[in-house]
Amino acid sequence: MRIIIIFITFILKVFILIQALPRNQIEEDMQSFFNRSDLRCPVKCNKRPTLFKMSCCICHSKSDIDNLGPLAIVDKRNHYGSEIVNYGGKHEFYALNHRHGHLEFMPGNTCSFKGLFMIDLSFNQIKTLDTVSCLKNLDTLMLRGNNIQYMHNNTFVNMRFLRIVDLSMNKISLMDPGFLFTMNGSLFFLNLSFNEMPTLDITNAIATKQEYFCLVDYSHNSIKSLTNDQTWVLKSNSTVGHGGMVNLSNNSLTSFFDVNTLRFLGFEHPLLIGRLMFYGFDLRDNKWNCDCKVFQFAKAAERLVQVMTRDYFDVKCYSPRTLKDRLIVTIIRDRQYDNLICNLSFAEKCPPKCRCIYQPAVRNRTLIDCSDLHLTRLPRILPDYNVLEVDLSNNSLHNLINQFDHIHMHRRTIKNYFERIRFLNVSNNHIQILPRSNLFYLREAEIDFRGNKIYSLHRSIAVLNPCNIYLDTIEMKCECEDIWLQQWLPKNDSKCNKNVQVLCVFEKQLIAIQYMTKKNLGCRIPDTNVIWISAVIVAAFITVVLLSAFMFSFRFEIFIIGRKFLKHFRCTSYPLTLYYDVYIACNEEDEKIRLWLTTYLLPTLEGNNMLKVFWPCRDSEIGIPREEEMINVMSHTQTFIIILSEEYKAPIRWNEKEWKHAWHNYTHDLNREIVIINYDLLEANEIAKRYLGAFLRIGQFIDFSNHKKSIENEIASLITKQDNNLKKYERKNFSHSQIDDEKFPFLKQYPLYSEFRCKK
Repeated sequence: MRIIIIFITFILKVFILIQALPRNQIEEDMQSFFNRSDLRCPVKCNKRPTLFKMSCCICHSKSDIDNLGPLAIVDKRNHYGSEIVNYGGKHEFYALNHRHGHLEFMPGNTCSFKGLFMIDLSFNQIKTLDTVSCLKNLDTLMLRGNNIQYMHNNTFVNMRFLRIVDLSMNKISLMDPGFLFTMNGSLFFLNLSFNEMPTLDITNAIATKQEYFCLVDYSHNSIKSLTNDQTWVLKSNSTVGHGGMVNLSNNSLTSFFDVNTLRFLGFEHPLLIGRLMFYGFDLRDNKWNCDCKVFQFAKAAERLVQVMTRDYFDVKCYSPRTLKDRLIVTIIRDRQYDNLICNLSFAEKCPPKCRCIYQPAVRNRTLIDCSDLHLTRLPRILPDYNVLEVDLSNNSLHNLINQFDHIHMHRRTIKNYFERIRFLNVSNNHIQILPRSNLFYLREAEIDFRGNKIYSLHRSIAVLNPCNIYLDTIEMKCECEDIWLQQWLPKNDSKCNKNVQVLCVFEKQLIAIQYMTKKNLGCRIPDTNVIWISAVIVAAFITVVLLSAFMFSFRFEIFIIGRKFLKHFRCTSYPLTLYYDVYIACNEEDEKIRLWLTTYLLPTLEGNNMLKVFWPCRDSEIGIPREEEMINVMSHTQTFIIILSEEYKAPIRWNEKEWKHAWHNYTHDLNREIVIINYDLLEANEIAKRYLGAFLRIGQFIDFSNHKKSIENEIASLITKQDNNLKKYERKNFSHSQIDDEKFPFLKQYPLYSEFRCKK
C-alpha cells in the first residue's frame, strides 16, 4: 500500500512539473517583456492554445507583492493642503486608499513616497493629474468618479511599472494624440469609459512601443469619428505589436471605414489593416449606418464570417429602416447586400433636385433619379462613378440636338459624361428628333425613348445596337435615304424585334420598312450598262495600279531582261574606244578573294584569253585620286566583274561608288556588261543595293559553288563571247604607257609615279 502511495505521489509530481514547465517559460517571457519579476502567470492559461497563452498570462497576471504598508490622507486647509501620512511603519511598498472623499488635487507630498504601489482615490473631486509621474514604482492607479477633464500624452511618461489605470466616470473631453504611442512600460488596462470624448485619435487606439496590452476602454463616450492629428502612417517596417482589446462600444460612431477613411487614418493600402489581426475592436451599440461603405468591408470578410464567433462581432445596423437591428455578420453570411446603398449629395455632383443612390452590390451602379421634375435640359454634371443609370422620364425635354451640342462644347467632359452611362431613360418627354452627334458615346448603354413623338431616324443612330434601344413604333414618311434601316433593324425572329418598329406612310397605308422596295422609297435605279462600264473602268484602274506597283517593285529585273532582248535583236552598234576588257570590283581586304584572283582568275583571263584586266588593288597608280581614276577606267571598260561577299551586305564607301559607276555604264551603253560572281552564296535580299540583287533574282550570276566546270573558264568564256561581238570594230591597241599618257596626262606632274602591287 505504501509503495502505491509513493508511486501515485511521484506521478502527481511529474504531472505538476510537466504542467509547470511551459507556464514557467511563458511567465519568464512575460517578466522579460515588462521587466517585472513580481508578476505571476495563472495555471489556467496553460490550457490555452499556444498563440494565446502569452496574452492570457499577461491579462490575468497578478503581482506577488502583497505586504503593502497602509497610507492615509490628512486634510489640513479645507481640502487644498492635503498630505499623505504613514501610520503603519516603514515598508518597501505602500497602498493609498481614500475613496469617496473631497480631494480636489493630489496630495502635496505625493512624490515623497517613492514606494507607492497602489493608489485608489476614486469618487473624489480631483481635477488634474500633474504629480503622479514621479511615482516610478506605481502599479495601480484608480481615479474613478473624479472631475478630470484633460489627458496629457506625457502624464504617465517613464512610469514603467504602471499596469492598471482607471479614469472612468470622469469629465474627460480632450485627450492628446499619441497617448498610447508614448507609453513605454507595462500598461495592461486603461479605462476611460463614461467620459465625454467626442473624437478619438488613431494613435490612442494603437500601441507601438508596448508589445502587449489587455484592454483600452473608451465605451460610453460621445465619440463620433476617428482622427489622425499627427498624420501617422503605418510603414512597412513599423510594428503595432500583438495589441489587445479596444472597446468603442456605446458611442456615436455612424460611418464605416472605407478606403479613403483608412488612408486618412494612416493605412495607405486596405490590406495593411491586416497588421492589426491580433487586436480586437468592440464596435457594438453604435448608431451604425449600414450603407455602401459596409459593402467593401463585407466582401473582404466573406471568408472569415464562418469563424467570427466572438460576441464583439455582433455589430448591429441602426439605419436604414430596412436593416435596423440586423447583425452585420448575418448580412455578410446571407449576402444581403442590395440595401447597402449611399445617398449622394450635391457636393458629390448629384444634379439639383435629383436623387442619387450608389449601389455597389448591383453591378456597382449609381442610380440618378431626375424623373417628374419638369426638366427642359439635360443635367450638366453627373456623379463621379463609372456605371450610371440616369432616369429623366416624365420631363419636358424636347430638343436633344441642342442639348447634346451644348454638352459638346465642353469637349473635355463630354466623353466622361456619356461613356459612363449604362442606362438612359428619356421616356415620356417631348422629343421629336434624335441628336446626330455624340451618339457613339452611348453605344454601350440601353436607351429608352418610348412615349415621345419621334418622326425620323438619322443614319447616325446606326452606331448603336438596336437591341439596346426602345422606340416602340415610329410612323414616318420614308425616303430613299432611309433604306439603311432595313439592315439595321432587328430581324423578325430576333428577341428584340419589337424594340424598334418603323412604319412607312405609303399610298395612305402603313407598311413596315423591311417590306419597302427601292422603287417604293423613291430610289433612283441605276442603268445596267452604266454599272458595267463603271465596273470595267474600276477594274482597269485597279489593274493599272497593280501593274504599276509590280513594275516599280521589279523595275531592275524588268530592265535587265528587257536589255538582254533588246541587245539580241539590235541591228547596229557603235564602236567603242576601250582601254580595258575587264574591271574587277571586290572586297580587297578579303585575303581568300585576293588569293583566288591572283592564283586562278587573273592568269586565266590575262594569260589564256589575252584580256586586259584592271584590278584597283593591283593596277591603281600611286598619287592619283582614286575616284577620278575609277571614273576614267570604268568609262573605257567593256565588262565589270562584281564579286559579292559577306562584307557587301552593308554599304562600303568605295564599293558603293564602283557599283554606281558600273550600273551607270551598264544602263547607258548596250555594249557594256556586268558579271556577278556570288562568292559567299548570298541571297538577293542580303545585297545592300537593289539593282545588284536583281541579277540574283533572275538567275543572271555565276554561283561560286558550281563545281561542274571551271568557274574561271566560265567567266572567261562569258567575257570572250561579249568581246567577239565587237571584233568587227577596230580596237586601238595602245601600250600601257601610252594608255597612261593619253588617259592620264596629269600623271607626269607627280614625281612618285610607279606601279602599286597587291600583297599576295
